[in-house]
Amino acid sequence: MNLLIISGSPFPGSSTAFLAEEIKAQIEQPENHVEIIDLCQWDIPLLGQPETEELEEFKRVATKADAIIIGTPNFHTSFSGILKNALDHLSFDQFEGKPVALYCTSGGMRNTDPLAQLRIVMRGLHALAIPTHLCASSSDYKKDENGKYGSLSNEMKKRIGKMVDSLIALAGMTKSKHHI
Repeated sequence: MNLLIISGSPFPGSSTAFLAEEIKAQIEQPENHVEIIDLCQWDIPLLGQPETEELEEFKRVATKADAIIIGTPNFHTSFSGILKNALDHLSFDQFEGKPVALYCTSGGMRNTDPLAQLRIVMRGLHALAIPTHLCASSSDYKKDENGKYGSLSNEMKKRIGKMVDSLIALAGMTKSKHHI
């Protein structure tokens, strides 16, 4: 199964990117191929500007995915602008009937508002957003001596497992539609 994780933080080394790597570690099995697209490292132009090779690759990877996981930092109780711009470049071609899981990260308390807004976007793209999502806060992480994210709480690891299990189960039921 092909899975795509989109990390929607504009900052390298973010908690959103760290959580993407932790999610990938739980999914990666011989039968699963997982790719992470960390948007801050990709050349995705503003919508309406000339397309780039990386944008074409982003569309190709998203189309090929059997399921997509989308992560965002919580910016003013919404999702990031870099993620909104990237999603605006995608269409039904990438999302129609495709299972999607959502997660967000916050520096302080957990907030599901960014996920509620992403659910609306996913509904508009005819994606199948699963009900199980993740909201992480700074209390879910430990940083190493250099200030980089180093470990995740056991509770968050369990919540990742539940989300991943739900997503893969639904993707298994819908996979044949995407390979006709």
